[in-house]
Formats: sequence, structure tokens, C-alpha cells
Amino acid sequence: MKKLWNKDLTILLIGQSISRLGDSAHHIALMWFILEKTGSSAIMGTLSALAYIPSLVLGPFAGVIVDKYSRKKIILLTDLIRGVIVALLALFFFTKGLSISEIFILTVLLGISSAFFNPCIPSSIPEMVEPENLPRANSLFSIAGRITEIIGPSVGGVLYKFIGAGLLFTFNAISFFIASIFTLFIKIPQRYKDGKINFILDIGEVLKRLREDKNLMTLGITAAVLNFFYVPFFILLPVYIKNYLHLDASIYGFVLGAGGVGSLVGLLITSAISPPGTIKYNMFRVSLMGQSFMIGLLALPLSSAQLIILFFIIQLLNVFINIYINVTLQLMVPSEERGRFFGLLGLFVGGLQPISMSLAGIIAEFVKIPIIFTFCTIIILFMSWRIVTLKGLRNLFIPEKEEKQEKVLISNP
Repeated sequence: MKKLWNKDLTILLIGQSISRLGDSAHHIALMWFILEKTGSSAIMGTLSALAYIPSLVLGPFAGVIVDKYSRKKIILLTDLIRGVIVALLALFFFTKGLSISEIFILTVLLGISSAFFNPCIPSSIPEMVEPENLPRANSLFSIAGRITEIIGPSVGGVLYKFIGAGLLFTFNAISFFIASIFTLFIKIPQRYKDGKINFILDIGEVLKRLREDKNLMTLGITAAVLNFFYVPFFILLPVYIKNYLHLDASIYGFVLGAGGVGSLVGLLITSAISPPGTIKYNMFRVSLMGQSFMIGLLALPLSSAQLIILFFIIQLLNVFINIYINVTLQLMVPSEERGRFFGLLGLFVGGLQPISMSLAGIIAEFVKIPIIFTFCTIIILFMSWRIVTLKGLRNLFIPEKEEKQEKVLISNP
């Protein structure tokens, strides 16, 4: 029986939290350095895209590698590579001055290495805990990520003022090296099929499973569509608050803060309890439909207090939805296909996000935001109903006691 707080999961969580903390501070340092050096928001936007696109495009191919080779070795190697890349940023900064072209090149290299790292964690966690502890394990990693996203930028912004970008780059490089040292001491059980890599056939194998497994296909597509129609609410929120509710920027800050608190509360709940499958099933259904109705209330004229409370509830429910969808997908997809699946899912969901962002901004120039919110709510309600009425959904929340007889290899170099 693998306990939740087993040695391997704990070491992985601590190591990756350290690297994420350094990475958050690094991001602030890099953005401010570019802003001071160029004064161009366009360059900042281009840099953000360069960091994001490699992971998006290479995700499915990286997933093939993650399924064929030791995930522990990939985590270790990518942490080391990212540490070296960030160390080069610091080296160039201190020796000859850091040029924009060098930043762009090194950022692309960081994005490429991250493309191979990203599918490893969600693919590995299910192998390190029992199915009933999987929601709590995912919540713990999400809590750690949320905390580092709060502390990292705050500390990074303060330190940038006193020590500058160079030392923050150095600290981030060190954080990656520390994470790689932690990885040396963990074992990640892994199932995989023998055979040479054939990207077309390997990715096609997962696509075939999606076509054959209607539940998996429905969950994957519905998650992507829901995400697409949720995006406009967050992109258009500041305009909605200012132009339609006639509230000021401070309220916008309070709304985002309330949402952050709601997310953290939800993560603390899901990390502290491990309810039976029936309760998980009911929590998921109520949360999904509840959030769908709640987000539709944004189309109404609300007071500042109502808006703040609403966002707290929306983000609280969103945690239950995301945790349980993620856990369900992790359990439904065989270990030997999990890297490819999450790589494809990242491409599909991530690829739709910028499209949704752009369309929301363009359409808002011609259509009133409450109308956009109402239309999106109708789609969200329909897709949510598709999930909660999905045949066999209940069984997905009750872990199978019998495991498949597969050869398990420990990735412990």
C-alpha cells in the first residue's frame, strides 16, 4: 500500500517546488529587465509566446518520449538542462551584457526542455500513490504551485530592486540543480511497451484509443470546450467591471484576490480529505453544474460585494472540477500512454486558449459583454450536462481493486 506521504512523492514535491519558486522569481526578473532595456510591450509579448509555443507544439512528440523512456531520467535531465540554460543567462548578464537575441534563443531552448518535462509530473503521480489518494496528491502539487506563484513573483520583484536580474537568474539556475539532486533519490514506477519510437504510430495509438473509448473522448473534448468558453469571462472581466458595473480597479483586484483565496481553500479541502468514490462523484457533478450556473450570473448587474463572493465560489468549485477531471483522466489512461495523452491534451486545450482570447477581444468590440457572457454560459451549461450525464461516469470515481497484470519497471538509474 502506497501512502500519500511516501518518501518518493514527498521528495518530488519538495524538489519541484524549489525549482518552481526560482522560476517564478526568474520570470519577474526577465520581464522587468526587458521592459527596462527596451521599453517595448511587444517584445515582452513575443518573449511570452516563445516560452509557450515550444511546449504547445512539441507536447505530443515529447509525450511519446515520456512513455518510452524513464520519466525519472527525463525529469532529472530536463532540470539539469534548464539549470544550464538559465546559468548561461546569468553568465552573459555578468560578463558581456545580455542581448535581446540571446534572451530569445535561450527562452526557446527553455521552452523545448519544458515540453519534455511537463508531461512527466501528471504521468508519474498516479504511479506513486494509491488511486484513492490521487486527488489529494494532485491537490498537494497544485497547492505548492499556487504558493510558489504567490511568493515567487513577490519576492522576485523585491529582490530585483536590490540585487538585479543577474543574481535572480543565478538563483533560478541553482534551484533547478537542487531539484535535480532531489530527483536522484526517488523511484518512479513506470509501465511502458517495448519497441522503437515511431512518432506517427505512437501518437496514432493514443488517438485510436480516444476514438474507441467514448468516455475518454467525451471527457477530453468537453474539458477543452469548457476551457475555451471559460476564457472570455476572465479576459473581459476588467472591461466588464469598469464599463458595465461602473466599479474601479481596486474592486478588480479584490475580485481576483477572492478567486485566489477560493482556489486555495478548494485545494486545501481536496488535499485534506479523501472521500469515498460516491461522494467524489457527487461533489464533481454538483461543482460542475454549480459553477456553470454561477458564472452565468456575471451577465447580471452585480454589486462589488456580490461579485467578490461570486468569484470566490466560482474558483472554489473550479478546483473540485479540475482536480477530479485530472484524476479521472490519469486513472483512465494506461501508464504507458499517459505522457502522449497529456501531451495531446495540452496541445488541444492550450491551442484553443489564444484563439478564445483573441476572439473574445474582437467580438467585444461589436457585441455587448453581457450578451457574450450569456452565450458562453449556454454552451458551458450544455457541455457540463454532457459530462454529468455521461454513461459510466459514476464508475470512474470508484477505483478498481484489481490491477492489470503488466510488467512494471522502476526508473531508478
